[in-house]
Amino acid sequence: MEKLIPRIREIAKKIAETESRRRGVAALLREASPKLGLFHSMEQSGLKDLKVVGVDGGMAKKSLHGMDCVLVRSVGACFHYQNSRIKEVTYYPSKIPPIQAEVTDVMSDIDWNYYTSIVRESSEVRTAISCIEKFRPDVLLMDGSIVPHHADKPARLSPAYQAYRSMLSEYNCLYESCISAGTMLAGIIEDSRAVRFCDIAKSQISAFAGDSQELVNELLGRTRDTNLLFWALQKGERTMPFGYCEDPKEHPILRDFDEKYSMRLNSLYLKTAELDRPIRVDYMKDRENTEDQIASILLAISGQHSSYGLPAPIIEADNVAKLSDNEMENFYFQILAFAGNLPSIMQLRRETRPF
Repeated sequence: MEKLIPRIREIAKKIAETESRRRGVAALLREASPKLGLFHSMEQSGLKDLKVVGVDGGMAKKSLHGMDCVLVRSVGACFHYQNSRIKEVTYYPSKIPPIQAEVTDVMSDIDWNYYTSIVRESSEVRTAISCIEKFRPDVLLMDGSIVPHHADKPARLSPAYQAYRSMLSEYNCLYESCISAGTMLAGIIEDSRAVRFCDIAKSQISAFAGDSQELVNELLGRTRDTNLLFWALQKGERTMPFGYCEDPKEHPILRDFDEKYSMRLNSLYLKTAELDRPIRVDYMKDRENTEDQIASILLAISGQHSSYGLPAPIIEADNVAKLSDNEMENFYFQILAFAGNLPSIMQLRRETRPF
């Protein structure tokens, strides 16, 4: 490691210099914001009589010699707020949600990764739909986006493709359930890697960048949104809303959705805690000023810790739903006990090396 110290110092210096430049671009954006409407200050909701559901899922998986196993479960945590306080928290299906077990064979590693992601997302979406029916919440928050990630879309000939199509139907059902129930739907992305806001800023900032336009564009072209917005946003501020993507008809996932839903999907960033990065919020616009209503509620239920800005219902749902490696190991040894040490359920060699 000592031989790497000069290189580490060089890397650290470069990071600090780039971060300083990002801070300068953020200051430029704040200067331009009054004219461009980039940033907006929000007031916290009073939470007088409000129900907010957070939905999350947990997953554990294990590959064996001739088969693969996945365990999933999901939960909805409903926070009932009155006069800015939590009156009660209830759960669906329960505070100890049941585990769903799936076993498959003859899938490639790529298809298996597609399939497990789809199984988990489908479980969460079904739980969200049931929570709308059970709790009739004012707001439903998903951990992660309200749109499947484009990297999780299998090829048409993949054995996971039918599960993907079923998942799309479940998402359409979720959107329709929220509209029918008058529930605002939003997804909270904890660690967004998106660059959409930087792309938008690049197209709008030219008049303010002057002779530095080329350098500003170059920096924005290799900066993630949250990296820039950490400096640009102050606590209690959100960005302007923007479409989930530039053209839903060209997006690999949204083009598979009904257009009446895909055209309503928008995003924004919100800084809920002073020392944390902004959270990305993907939401379905189903009324006027949806972005202001969601942002004001999120401000009120997030950021209780100055360096961690996620909303409380999402934190609680994550704590309840997560699965430990021990649960998968227990599942595996139970199968082994009932079936015997057959070739299909032998562990992979990399997990059983004697040295």
